[in-house]
Amino acid sequence: MIDHHRHFYADLADGVGLLRQGGGNGELAAYWPYATSAEPRGETREKVCAYSALMAASQPAVAADILRAYPVRRHRRLLDIGGGEGAFLAAAGAAAPKLELMLFDLPSVTERARERLTREGVINRTRIIAGDFLSESVPGGADLITLVRVLHDHDDEGVLKLLTSARAALAPKGALLIAEPMSAAPRTDRVADVYFAFYLLAMGRGRARTPAEIGALLRAAGFTRIRSLPTRTPFLLRAILAR
Repeated sequence: MIDHHRHFYADLADGVGLLRQGGGNGELAAYWPYATSAEPRGETREKVCAYSALMAASQPAVAADILRAYPVRRHRRLLDIGGGEGAFLAAAGAAAPKLELMLFDLPSVTERARERLTREGVINRTRIIAGDFLSESVPGGADLITLVRVLHDHDDEGVLKLLTSARAALAPKGALLIAEPMSAAPRTDRVADVYFAFYLLAMGRGRARTPAEIGALLRAAGFTRIRSLPTRTPFLLRAILAR
């Protein structure tokens, strides 16, 4: 995390300029190429290597918090959308040995996921689907869908499209679990709010939403029974469950 922040600091060198002109043209946008790419599905393995490795390296603590907040073992099949190299999926598989696993992400990322999930010993119960979740339908068959640190990278239109597709893909009585940084945390941590606001501005897309804003998007997509789940570090990660 510290190593990759040199790109963020470079964009912050002219903070006023960043605010006036908006982001998407600096070093951080280049680090996350899918954020501004016209064709994310076509990104090469080499271009996604750095950010994919970062997400995987920072995922264990996130996964532990999520799996403590919600027992995934009560489900039959889990689909992780935007699952990257499969770090969260591997942790979920370890926590629930009978859980069937699915991963949906860009082709260049799923190549790396197959390697990790093979090393983790869960590839035999994992189905990997390559695609762009903003332009292609979410695969069906899962009774639990997870979106871990995904929604805040996208605008409202893209989020609503993704949530609607996830709703259509869920098995009857299925659940959607969202976990990511959200604004207006309890005892509002202004440092975290400002950090994510500037980070996503520099990245060129997305924003950290309040739980109420995410709830409204969920209801618009057809979800009901929406509730927040407690996490250990709400200024970094909050969770919402919807059915």
